[in-house]
Amino acid sequence: MLKKIIIPAVSISGLVLLSGCANTPTSYPNFTAAPVAQSTSTTQFKQKTDTIFVVLDASSSTNTTYDGNDSGASKLDVEKQTLYRFNKTIPANIPLTTGLESFGSGHCLDWGFTKLDQDITRHSDKKFQAGLDQVECASGGTPLDKGIADSAIELDKAQGNIALLILSDGQQAPSDTIAEAQALKSKLGERLCIYTVWVGNSDNTSGQVVLQNLSNMSNCGKSVNVADISSSTSMARFVEDMLYTKVAAGCSDIDGDGVCDPNDKCPDTPAGVKVNSQGCWSYNNINFGFDSSKITSASEHILDNAVVVLKRNPSMTVRLDGHTDSIGTQAYNMGLSVRRAQAVKSHLIAKGIAARRLTIKGFGKSNPIASNNTEAGRAENRRVDFKITAR
Repeated sequence: MLKKIIIPAVSISGLVLLSGCANTPTSYPNFTAAPVAQSTSTTQFKQKTDTIFVVLDASSSTNTTYDGNDSGASKLDVEKQTLYRFNKTIPANIPLTTGLESFGSGHCLDWGFTKLDQDITRHSDKKFQAGLDQVECASGGTPLDKGIADSAIELDKAQGNIALLILSDGQQAPSDTIAEAQALKSKLGERLCIYTVWVGNSDNTSGQVVLQNLSNMSNCGKSVNVADISSSTSMARFVEDMLYTKVAAGCSDIDGDGVCDPNDKCPDTPAGVKVNSQGCWSYNNINFGFDSSKITSASEHILDNAVVVLKRNPSMTVRLDGHTDSIGTQAYNMGLSVRRAQAVKSHLIAKGIAARRLTIKGFGKSNPIASNNTEAGRAENRRVDFKITAR
């Protein structure tokens, strides 16, 4: 009701000031990207992130001048210029999906609190830039909480591991911002890491603390000051940290799964799969209910990695091998291992994988890969392995 009372009393020029709309197009300085994930004699890189979803602050506070440059650019301009360099630094032809959402309020956000500027889709630098160009002005308050909450809708479409990248000054962020991020983390679990870029001025560092807390809460990711990723080299390291994990290159690793060939019992695993300590395509952290073969909702995301790999390799067929720990009789565990392999098969079918590509087999407790004398070992033995039967 307050807005309905105030707005009619504001002049047309006042409305422009209230919205804080910046119509001058953002200029993008020349930029040459530095190389990312360059292997050396001691270090190799393995992709760890499948989706990047960007949440961009387009509230009125980002119309103010960013103090960290001499050009008089606004914070919104600096955010967009940073994403321009980020986009140019992402390696070409990487199997990656990206999306972009802006948040604020008022006419710049089509009178909503968030605006989807690019739907999650296979990444291309042209598509990403086109989405970024949709962010033409900034207006309204700072509903960062709403930006995070609405990102959950889009991330339901995302496959594999997700990097949520937030660029903001953090100014006047709502008190439930962290709670919304915690809810998203609870939903996506280990799949989600939060990266934040603070685009703020020294007179309001409280916003930087908000962004740092968001990254810390996710237990992965990273929080940086935008000034710290302004060079091509520092941006390359930022992108590298987001997309890849380093693995030792002290031994040969033909399939690039991070397990040295002498210790790799499955030396031909496809790119991007999760492997166990023996280098085999396997998932050992799926939580089933006690004496149950039902996959809990909290664990469904673990198998998204398998869905991604199978969709990338449409001619591949696999056998799903169920295994248990040593508790209980072999006869009981044999049946349980079959039921749990079947549960994984049913889940993959529900995600769009053709049933003809999947077979199952149960092994009970007969094939442990770790000691059953410890809880950690038993947890590793409770698993479903993926054996490729045809490529």
